[in-house]
Amino acid sequence: PLSLHCSLCSVVSSSGQMLGQGLGAQIDRSPCIWRMNSAPTRGFENDVGHKTTLRVVSHTSVPLILQKPQYFFGQSNDTVYVVWGPLRNMRKDGNGIVYNMLKRAAENYPQAQIYVTTEERMNYCDMVFKKETGKDR
Repeated sequence: PLSLHCSLCSVVSSSGQMLGQGLGAQIDRSPCIWRMNSAPTRGFENDVGHKTTLRVVSHTSVPLILQKPQYFFGQSNDTVYVVWGPLRNMRKDGNGIVYNMLKRAAENYPQAQIYVTTEERMNYCDMVFKKETGKDR
């Protein structure tokens, strides 16, 4: 299980609304900085900062991240990755396409910290989403 304790977090969206805001330095002062999917920081540091503590990644964004594995999993990167997705993609029995991609990435970048959500946690998140929005994902 992932154990991460922060006194303050900045959650940085991948939205273009961040551009032009000049909040990078303020974001980087946070002890923990969460980012979403494959949103880049390089070239946008003035607006979004450069530090990343935790990156939450949808199963659909894993291929995008794996297009630039050195950028996301390189030696100087101490980011923790939490990947979520439906069981059909995250199966650990050899049939989970996304899980298999992540397994290869972890083999190629042994220092990478990659976590995947459990089926129970995904079911819980799906239930919360439906309760909040009235829609199934």
